[in-house]
Amino acid sequence: MMSKKFQILLPVHNEGLSIKKTLLDIYEALKDEIDFEFIITEDGSTDDTKKILNSLKNELPMILISEDKRKYYSLAVLDGIKKATSEFLLIMDSDGQCDPKDIKSFWNKRNESDLVCGYRSPRYDYAYRKFISKIFYFIYNILFKVPLRDPSFAFVFMNKKTYTNLNNFTPYLPDGFFWEFNARANKLNFLFSEIKINHRKRSSGDTKIYTFGKLPKVAYNNLTGLIKLKKEIG
Repeated sequence: MMSKKFQILLPVHNEGLSIKKTLLDIYEALKDEIDFEFIITEDGSTDDTKKILNSLKNELPMILISEDKRKYYSLAVLDGIKKATSEFLLIMDSDGQCDPKDIKSFWNKRNESDLVCGYRSPRYDYAYRKFISKIFYFIYNILFKVPLRDPSFAFVFMNKKTYTNLNNFTPYLPDGFFWEFNARANKLNFLFSEIKINHRKRSSGDTKIYTFGKLPKVAYNNLTGLIKLKKEIG
């Protein structure tokens, strides 16, 4: 079977309440204009996410990677990138905060740079999370000087040259994939561009990773990961 020109990668963990709507909304937004398929990396969900995704395999163009045990976000994304074969790849979160209508804006800029990165303005998240992110961004910018306003955001479009050069590393940040991915891309001199996107409230439930109680540990792990990354790539 001939490879699709465009693939959309979504890492999924315990999104049973919303994943069907998220995927169907994307499909409806694109089906008449862009020939594409999903790459879904299901990361050890304990709710009914697996069942829902298996039922959708016959309805939607989809490559499904499913795990019994959780690998965590960064490894799940990398496994999906390794499965990609398309000329262009978009990676986005599966929580419904990314508006499918914005995907066409990425597609329209597909030949302008190696990576097209979305930035949230305004960002629809809790104040404590935005505060920690601002501090982290200040440190990150000193260490890596990546030319992006929102380097942690998971709404990133790239060409094949980019993702095939950045699909085989051991991530230092288990839950902060795009901080690291964009730093590595910048080190390899890939060209960035940005678009403003419509950031929305989660379609259902709340984040299980960036809760107030867990955020200090996540921030510590990401900070130590960035220091290790700096030592590796300079």
